[in-house]
Amino acid sequence: MSDPRKELWHKRKQLGRSKYLILFGLLPWGIGLTIVTSIIEIISFRELNPVWIPIRLLVFFFIGFFVANARWHAMETRYEPYVRRP
Repeated sequence: MSDPRKELWHKRKQLGRSKYLILFGLLPWGIGLTIVTSIIEIISFRELNPVWIPIRLLVFFFIGFFVANARWHAMETRYEPYVRRP
């Protein structure tokens, strides 16, 4: 029986590591969390300070990069055969 998660991983691996990091790390984490925190700021303070938007983008892009990179390595070790390198 085939594992659907393994098939999904192989489809995503076809994108390549850099596209995977952008599509599953930088964009959803960076832009998504920036929007969420901006909405929270608008609700809490009734205004949006535009100085914080680029700062949030940079911070959340870094977070997204590290999360997606860790996920990439975890999926590689889970679904790829072990190859011993010299």
